[in-house]
Amino acid sequence: MSPSVTPDLNTLQQQLTDHLRSTLVPEGPCELRILAHGEANIIFRFNDRSLIRMTVSTPNQRYQGNIAQVTQFEHAILTYLQGSGIGHELYQAKLEPTPDLGYTYLITNYLEGVALDYSRDHLKQCGQTLARLHRLPKQEGYGIEELAKTLPLVQTPLTLFYQEAKDYAQTYIESSDPEPEIVEMLHQVLEKAYQHLRKEHLLQDHPHLCLVHGDHTYGNWVMNPQRACLIDWEWAEVGTPAGDLGHFLSPVTVQRLQGYQLPVEDRTFFLESYFEALADPQLIETVKYHFAAFGPFPALRSLCWQAGYWITASRWYADLEDSPSARERMDRFRRSREQFPRQWQEVMAWFEEPI
Repeated sequence: MSPSVTPDLNTLQQQLTDHLRSTLVPEGPCELRILAHGEANIIFRFNDRSLIRMTVSTPNQRYQGNIAQVTQFEHAILTYLQGSGIGHELYQAKLEPTPDLGYTYLITNYLEGVALDYSRDHLKQCGQTLARLHRLPKQEGYGIEELAKTLPLVQTPLTLFYQEAKDYAQTYIESSDPEPEIVEMLHQVLEKAYQHLRKEHLLQDHPHLCLVHGDHTYGNWVMNPQRACLIDWEWAEVGTPAGDLGHFLSPVTVQRLQGYQLPVEDRTFFLESYFEALADPQLIETVKYHFAAFGPFPALRSLCWQAGYWITASRWYADLEDSPSARERMDRFRRSREQFPRQWQEVMAWFEEPI
């Protein structure tokens, strides 16, 4: 899939303003300011207290090019989370394109805060938020059954993540000029993961399904003195809480913050904060089994995805090398190649931790 082409932002902002004037705010203030835009979404500050998250593309193949599905997916999640304090509070939604505006959007509250920086204070807050998220199905009104009809339901995640990691790795291994060192690393980590698959029964022996965010890059956290909030639920699923813990601690995820490497002591501190916040002895025991079995697999998938992405993205940007964005991306690929051996060592060591 080629890089998404962002619509003209000035034109889009005017279209959205006209739409809001004709539907939600015929009178009174209607101030829009672009806060961020990426491949899939453009985020506007709407007056003082609200955000509008507009879906303009679907780089995630899960949605098969249907932008309405992206918005409907996140709408279901925010409806489920309403009142939990874990993410945005949902105000309004436009779930289908219309003649006056061919895009869909959600209107939520505006969350004050900064991005995750992996300080001890931030790690403790993130652990507490994930604990709230993972124990929600045990609370009245937050049963997971209805949500599982909308979201992917992952009941055998070790098998699924192993196969996805293997597919990503093959993109690199079968490329025209793979580095033998990287190929050998990929073979070794996949073999280690394959041997670990026999532990998948622990998830069935100690069942617990919940909403899993699954994309814990530092920019998907909004941190303020009161709490940590999760945003951008595009990759969410129903599955094991270890999926969140594993992705949060993945060296590939952590090092997106300017190459930062999480010290072992801080990794332990995060997990201790999380289990303390769960505050349910039976659930703590269950999640510990899940984390021991599945914890390294999100890191494995991220590692293999990274190697495959060097190939696919370099093809995408090969003809755009003179543009600043393409040069920045290519520099990022080079840095990730430099970090790869250290990340590989972390993932290998993780697979070797005892149950």
